[in-house]
Amino acid sequence: MELIISLLIFGIVTTGTVVQSNQNGQELVEETIPVKESLFLTMERTPCFGKCPNYKITIFNTGRVIYEGSQFVEKEGKFESQLSKAQMKEITSTMNSINIFGMKDKYDSNITDIPACLLYINDGEQKKKIYDRYGGPDELRDFEKLIDKLVLNSSLIKVDKAK
Repeated sequence: MELIISLLIFGIVTTGTVVQSNQNGQELVEETIPVKESLFLTMERTPCFGKCPNYKITIFNTGRVIYEGSQFVEKEGKFESQLSKAQMKEITSTMNSINIFGMKDKYDSNITDIPACLLYINDGEQKKKIYDRYGGPDELRDFEKLIDKLVLNSSLIKVDKAK
């Protein structure tokens, strides 16, 4: 019985679903409580004096993605997409495995003609800003590439300018 109760509680916490039962244990009502959308991560690749891709990716806790391509990118303009729960879990587990919240806030040098990657992360408990232009750890660069892979390979849909 404890296992069944634990599974029901886990289901409610992870899906936002509320299940009410009568005294006989029969399910009466099931409703989904909408998750309040909040900013989870932004990643911006800055321009350089050459042809460096310039774009911004915004990911919300719901998996909704906004991509804004500025210059030297395959897709210019504003696009939206949706990451799956598995993809969101891949992002969070990678963040945890590389200890992103323990990294420095800035990786830079005096070289000015190279692009930077600006990261802002808010997991609901911690916030972190990282400026990565030069000398960042390989794990950080791999994380940035993961975000690129998940978003740029997704089905980006052009956002109507009238919105």
